[in-house]
Amino acid sequence: MAQEAFCHFDINHYGKADSLMRTLEKTGFRHIDLENKSKLVMQQGYLLLMAKQYPQAEATYDKAIGWMRASSPCDLPMIYVKKMELYNAMQWPDQMREAFRESGRYADSCGVIKYHIYALEQLLRIYKGHNDPATAAGIAHRLDSLNLLYAQTQHLAGLHNQKQAMVTEESDRELRHEQSRRTYLTFGLVAVGLVTFTLLGWLVLYQRKKRGLEAEFVRMKADLEAYLAQQQHASPTDAIPLPVADPIRTPQPASELLSARQQQVLTSLAAGLSNREIADQLFVSENTVKYHIRNIYQLLHISYRKDLFINFKK
Repeated sequence: MAQEAFCHFDINHYGKADSLMRTLEKTGFRHIDLENKSKLVMQQGYLLLMAKQYPQAEATYDKAIGWMRASSPCDLPMIYVKKMELYNAMQWPDQMREAFRESGRYADSCGVIKYHIYALEQLLRIYKGHNDPATAAGIAHRLDSLNLLYAQTQHLAGLHNQKQAMVTEESDRELRHEQSRRTYLTFGLVAVGLVTFTLLGWLVLYQRKKRGLEAEFVRMKADLEAYLAQQQHASPTDAIPLPVADPIRTPQPASELLSARQQQVLTSLAAGLSNREIADQLFVSENTVKYHIRNIYQLLHISYRKDLFINFKK
């Protein structure tokens, strides 16, 4: 309700503002802080001034001054300017000038130039109303000087605010840069970690495959040496192959002719795996698989891969 009263007063709906303020006064201005209470009472004093109830207006202004001094003394010039208008209406020039001096005193103590300007504008209207051009001209000159000073002050304040905004923007930019740097550093560390993990995994697989190849070479060497020894101790008649159509010949099972590794290769071939797939399965090179296949062909006396299935079944 207090804010509504202020709004009606600002748009010159004095009747509605007065009604609302009377309602608030009956409640003792409950739930309203002291500063706003003093401003509401100041407006009541102005309404009494407009109604030409001067003594009541003065008493109301004095009440508002007491509350304003306790809550917001830097705003006291507002009330003293109102009292200047009151004392002018009452034709009390000494009291009017005293109110002007009090307004200036509080404006100086708080360094508020706009209240000096407000008081001089009111004083200028008063002396123009008195048809005193000389005094009005002097007041106008002081008012122009203060307006210029106020404009310079506002300009400096604007420059200060601009500088502060630039400092804040620069600080924000540096903060964003630092956050971006940390983000990139985090991504970089994660990427390095992934690459390191991948390399370690590849190294483990490489070592595993290397050990498999070394073991395979050892087995190949042993198989070759065994094969050569067998050929050297074979009798001449054993070296002569029997006719293919000889019904008396009984072929040996593949399990008796082949080594364990060769049997693994033979089983994979029978399963339809390619040389590459067999190499991956046994952790050996494709050339090693081809070497084993050539030996299997020799030992089983076959020429084509399809013949392996026959010997495998045997």
